[in-house]
Amino acid sequence: MTIDMKSLAREGAKARLWQLETEKNQLLVAFPDLRDGTSSHVTSQEGSRRGRREMTAAERRSVSVRMKRYWAERRKKIDSPKPGLGRPKASVKRQGISAAGRAAIAAAQKKRWAKLRREGKAKAKGGQDVRNG
Repeated sequence: MTIDMKSLAREGAKARLWQLETEKNQLLVAFPDLRDGTSSHVTSQEGSRRGRREMTAAERRSVSVRMKRYWAERRKKIDSPKPGLGRPKASVKRQGISAAGRAAIAAAQKKRWAKLRREGKAKAKGGQDVRNG
C-alpha cells in the first residue's frame, strides 16, 4: 500500500481553506464595514498617540456643570443637621506659651547647662565622671 502524499496534502489544504472561509465569514458578520473595503484605517501618526484624547469645549462645560452640582449636593449633606454628618469642628487655635512659662523654661535650661559645665570641668580636673559617681 502506497501513501499518496499529494492527495493527503490536498485534503489538508481543503480543510484549512474551509476553516479560513468560515473565520472570514464570522469576521464579516462582526464587522460589516470590512465587506465593502472602506474600513477606516488609522494613520501611523494617530496610531502612535498615547494617553487621553482632548476634551471639546462642550465636554469641558458638561463636566464642569456636573461637578458643581456634585459638590453642591455634597455640601448640603455635610451641612445637614443629622448627627455625625456635620462639618468638623474648627480646631482650637493654640495660644502659645505665656511669659511666665517661657521664663520658667529658660531658668530650667540655664540650670541644666550650668550643671553640665560643672560636670565637664570636674571630669577634666579629676578624670572621673561626676554623674556616675
